Amino acid sequence: MKADWQIVEATTWTASDPVAVCYALAKAAYPTGAPWQLATFAADFALAPTHYWLIVSKQQPVGFISCSTLFDETEITNVAIDPAYQQQGLATKLLQTVCQQLTPPAKVFLEVRQSNQPAQRLYTKCGFTTLTIRRGYYQATGEDALIMRKMIN
Repeated sequence: MKADWQIVEATTWTASDPVAVCYALAKAAYPTGAPWQLATFAADFALAPTHYWLIVSKQQPVGFISCSTLFDETEITNVAIDPAYQQQGLATKLLQTVCQQLTPPAKVFLEVRQSNQPAQRLYTKCGFTTLTIRRGYYQATGEDALIMRKMIN
């Protein structure tokens, strides 16, 4: 049975607190828990250049993406899909949504754990390439991050 997915801007989501929804999704999706505290999500959500999109099925948010854009550069800060809904192409849909919002030429950046091979495959499939390694980026574990970029022409 095919689900009916809808992508909505989180600022328009009124069924529940979108900041709390994103925090809960991140907490469930990331192996070490949410990368940010709830207060960090709230502060980020309030910033003018920041955008959040939810992917929703049957009025239930099952994932989100957040990014910040300044001029021609966008940084994707979080991509999280509820584990029960992973491997269904939802993260790809969210990445496509962000990229379609941008005016070419533009650059999109993100960081990904060096050990997160599934995410790296997803980003590569979506047109991202690895630029460099940021040593010890993840404070909790000291793990390195790959810095990836996609050019929008």
